[in-house]
Amino acid sequence: MKFNKSLSSEGLVFLQQFDEASLAEIETLLNQSMRGIHALFDNQTIAHILKNPTEELDFFNFANLERIQKLFSQLMECATLLDRKKFLMNLDREDYETVVRTYFHIVENSVLANAPFRH
Repeated sequence: MKFNKSLSSEGLVFLQQFDEASLAEIETLLNQSMRGIHALFDNQTIAHILKNPTEELDFFNFANLERIQKLFSQLMECATLLDRKKFLMNLDREDYETVVRTYFHIVENSVLANAPFRH
């Protein structure tokens, strides 16, 4: 599956320019996550954060979009998986949760967009 350099999701748009290696690594991470392999996050943390579904929050509101874009862009700018994990470990709880929710929102929409049919 190919992801565009501008990832879009319900008004959430990342228009940053990323080098091809970084974009390829993000594509790999997203593809793995679509198959249930989450290299950036541990399953317990994912479950804890997403036990309160993002859809039930006013998460992707206008005021939050700039912060979301900044954090996700910083994550994408990290050169390696290890650098991405270090970046995530240095975030405060709220920013970490923001990255997790954004990441899995993109994963979920990618799965839905690539499903041959929906129930």
